[in-house]
Amino acid sequence: MNDEEDPAIASMRAEADYIGGVWIDGEFYAEGKRASRAQTKEEATYGVFGNFEDRNTRSSRIGSASLAKPMRFVGGNLYKSADVANKYREQDGPEDSVAQAAPEDNMNEDDEEPVEKTGLELRREQRLKREKERREREKAEGVGPKKRRPRKVKADREFASFQKLSGGLGLRMLQKMGYEGGALGKHGTGIVNPVKTKLRPQQMGLGYGGYKEKANMTQAELDGTEKPEKTRKQKVQKHTKNDRWKASTKKKGKKRVYKTVDELKEEAEKRATPELVIDMRGPHVRVTSLDKVGDLDNDVPETEDGWTPTGSASTLPELKWNMDALVEHTESEVHKTLDATKNAEKTAASLRSQRKDIFERVEMQKNEASNLESILDGIKSTRQQLSAAGGMPTSNDPLDPARILAGTFESLRSKYAKEFRRYNIERIAYALAVESLTRGLKLWRPLAKSAAPGIVTTLQVAMVCRKWDNALEDGASTMYEDLVQQTLMSPLTLALSSNPVREFADPILLLERIRPALPARVFHYLLTDVVGPRLRMEVSNWSPTRDRVPIHLWMHPWLDVLPKTVLDNLFALIRTKLSDALRGWKPKDASALVLIEPWHPVWSRSDMWNFLTRAIIPKLRALCVRDGGIPVNPSSENPEPFKAVVRWHKVVPHHALVSLLLNGFFPNWVRALHAWLQSPSQENKKKFAQIAKWYKGWKTLFPEPLLGHPVVEAQLRAGLNLMHAAISQKPLRPVLQKLERDFPRQQASLHEEAAKFGETGAGVDAAREAAAQRAAAKAAEASRLRAAAVRAAAGASGGVSFKEALERFAGRIGVEFMPNPKKGFREGCPVYTFGKCNIYFKGQSVYLYMPKQTGGGEWKPVAIETLVSMAK
Repeated sequence: MNDEEDPAIASMRAEADYIGGVWIDGEFYAEGKRASRAQTKEEATYGVFGNFEDRNTRSSRIGSASLAKPMRFVGGNLYKSADVANKYREQDGPEDSVAQAAPEDNMNEDDEEPVEKTGLELRREQRLKREKERREREKAEGVGPKKRRPRKVKADREFASFQKLSGGLGLRMLQKMGYEGGALGKHGTGIVNPVKTKLRPQQMGLGYGGYKEKANMTQAELDGTEKPEKTRKQKVQKHTKNDRWKASTKKKGKKRVYKTVDELKEEAEKRATPELVIDMRGPHVRVTSLDKVGDLDNDVPETEDGWTPTGSASTLPELKWNMDALVEHTESEVHKTLDATKNAEKTAASLRSQRKDIFERVEMQKNEASNLESILDGIKSTRQQLSAAGGMPTSNDPLDPARILAGTFESLRSKYAKEFRRYNIERIAYALAVESLTRGLKLWRPLAKSAAPGIVTTLQVAMVCRKWDNALEDGASTMYEDLVQQTLMSPLTLALSSNPVREFADPILLLERIRPALPARVFHYLLTDVVGPRLRMEVSNWSPTRDRVPIHLWMHPWLDVLPKTVLDNLFALIRTKLSDALRGWKPKDASALVLIEPWHPVWSRSDMWNFLTRAIIPKLRALCVRDGGIPVNPSSENPEPFKAVVRWHKVVPHHALVSLLLNGFFPNWVRALHAWLQSPSQENKKKFAQIAKWYKGWKTLFPEPLLGHPVVEAQLRAGLNLMHAAISQKPLRPVLQKLERDFPRQQASLHEEAAKFGETGAGVDAAREAAAQRAAAKAAEASRLRAAAVRAAAGASGGVSFKEALERFAGRIGVEFMPNPKKGFREGCPVYTFGKCNIYFKGQSVYLYMPKQTGGGEWKPVAIETLVSMAK
C-alpha cells in the first residue's frame, strides 16, 4: 500500500481482492485470494466497444435466479443455502458451543518465573470457571440441554403411492432403520416427500436458476392450492451473421438492494409472522429471528471485575469468536517473535562461523609469513656461505656450489611446498642454477675418456642436474627444460657434432649417461637434429664397393638409441646405396651377402623383400634360367651355381628360393638321374652305388632349413622312387608322370606361401624408392653444409665467439649476415639477418624465428645445417 493512500480505500481494496480476511493492528490477514472473474465471449469479441452489463448485474444473473431470496452468509468451512435456511424453524434450545478451558498453568518453558497474565486472560479464565460450575450444577440437578424435537410436516397426498407396485419394500427398510414417519434425519430436519421424477429443461442441472424441485416445494404447492412458479427456460441467443457486431439486448436483472437490521425489524413488525435471518457473527451459522438479534443493545450492568456480560446466552458464540480472534492474533505475535529469535540465532551462528574463518585465515597467513621468512633465511645463509668462499667450490669439484644450492632448494621445497608454489620460489632457484651451472660446466669435457683432476665428468653433471630437477619439479612448468637448454645444450651439441661418426662408442656412452638428466623433448632433439643429420651425412658419403669396413659395424650400435623415424630414413638411404652398388654384381660373388645379411633382422620383412626383389632375386633368377638352368652333369659336376643360390637362404624367403630351384634346378637334376639310370652298364651294382653316392652329395649341399620344405622333400623323394624302380627293374615312366602331375600343385603351394606374407610383388614401389633417394640427396647436402659450419665454428675454442665464427662462415658461403634494427632485441640479445632468416644468439645456441601457417611464429633453437638450408 502507498504511504499517501487513504486507509479506508486500502481496506475496501483488500477486502474486495481477498476472502476470509480480518484486520489486526493495521495489518490484513486473509485465507486466500479471491478468484478473478473470467472474461466473457462478448468482451473478448467487442472489447471496449461493446455495451456490456455492469458487474453486479452479471454476477447476480450468473450466481442466482432472483434477488428476492434471503441473504446468504458463509463462514469457516460450513455452507448452507438460503433455500435450506427457509425450512429451519425457531428453536429456543441453548447454543452448545462452549470452548474448553486453556491450561491454567501459563508458564514459559525457558523462564523460571511465571509470566504475568493480562486482564483479558483473567476474564476468560473466570468465564470458563463459571461455565464449568454451571454444567456441574445442572448435572447434579439432573437438568440437561433441551433435546431438539422433530418438526411436524404434512406429508404429500401421493406419499408412498408407489408401494402399490413394489409392496412397500423401501418403507419397510426405513422402518427397520428406526424411521417412524415425518421428515428424515436424526433431528427430523430432512425432506418429507421423496424425490420425484419430473421432466426438466434440456441440460439443466439440479437447483439451477431457481428451479423448484419437488422435494423443496411448500405444502400449499404440494396440495395444489398454490401454483409453483414457472421456470424460465434458458434461451440461447443465436446471432445471425449480420447482427454479430451488435451489443447484447438481454434485459438487465434487478438491482441488488442492501438493508440494515433496523429496516428489517420495521418490515417484520408490519407483518404478523417473524422474519427469519441467518446470523454469521459467530464461528458457526445459525438461523434466528430479528427480535433476538437486538439482544446486544440491552443495557447490562458491569460485574465487579469490569466485564460486561451479554444480554442473552445466544450471543456466546460471538464472544467465543472474538476470543479466538484475540488468541490467534496473540499466537501470530508469538510466532513472529519466535521467527525473529531464530533469525537472530542463525545470524549469530553465521557471524561465529565467519569469525572462525577469519581467525583461521589470519593464522594461516602468519604461518605462511613465518615459512617464507625461513625460506629466505635458508637462501641467504647458503649464498653467504658461497660468498665467503669467493664463489669457489670448497672441494676440487667445480660443481660443488651448484650441488649445494640444489640441495638447499630441494630441502626447502620438501618442507614448504605450498609457499614454494604460491610465491614462485622456482624463479629464484632458476636464476641461481643458471649462474652456478654455467660457472661449473666450463671444465666439463663431455667426451673425455678418463677423469683428470679438476675435470667435470658426465656422471657428475647428470647427478647435479637430477637434484635441480627435483628442486624445480612442477608439472605445469618448463623451468628445468629451460635450464637444460641454457646450460647443457651448447656443450652437448658441440661434442656430438665434432666427434667422428664412425667412432660411436664415446657419443653413445655420453647419451646413455646424460639421458636421466635430460627432459624427453631435449633428448629427442639431440637425436633427431644433432646425431641424425651427422649419420645421414656419413651414410651418403659411404661407398659399399670401396669402403672396407661394413656399414653395419658402426650403424648397429645406434639401433637402440635413435628413434624409429630417424632409423627409417637411414635404412632407406642404405638400401638405395646397396641397390646402386649391386647393379654390376655377379651372383657367384659372396661379398654382397656379407653386406646384406646383417640387415635381415633389422629391416622389416616388407622392406627386405622389396630390396631383394629389386637387387638380388632378379640376378639369382637369371642364374637359374640362363643356358637352360643350373647345369647338372654327373660326369663333370660344377655345384658353384647351385651354391650361389642356396647360400641366400638366411636372407631370401624360402618360398622364393624353392621356386627358383623348382624351375631351374630340379628339372635338370631329375633328367640327369633318369638318364644315368637308363644308361647301359655291365656292372649295375657298381652303377647304383655311384648313383647313391651322387644323390647323397647333392642332398648335403641343401641347407637344413631348405631340406625341410615340402617341395624339396617331394623332389628328393621322386629321385629315390626312380632309383628304387630302376633297382627293381620296373618302368620309370610312371614315376616321371606322377612328378609332372605334382608340378602345378607344388607351384600353387609356393604361391600361397608367398601370398601369406604379402611377398607376391616383383619389386619395390618405385615412388617410395624415389622419395627415399630424394631424401638421401637432401640429407647429404645438409650434412655437407653442416660439416663446413662445424669447421668454421671450431675456432670458438681459440678465443673466437660463436657469433664471429658463424659470421665468417656466412661470408664463405655467400650469405648475408648483418644486424636487423627493425626486429630490435629478443631476450636482451640483438636480432640478426642471416640470409632469409632472423636469428639471435643466446649462449652457444642459435634461435631461429619459425613462421606458422596460421599466422605469427615462434623462436626455436636450430642446428647449423637447418639454419643454412633455410637461409638459402
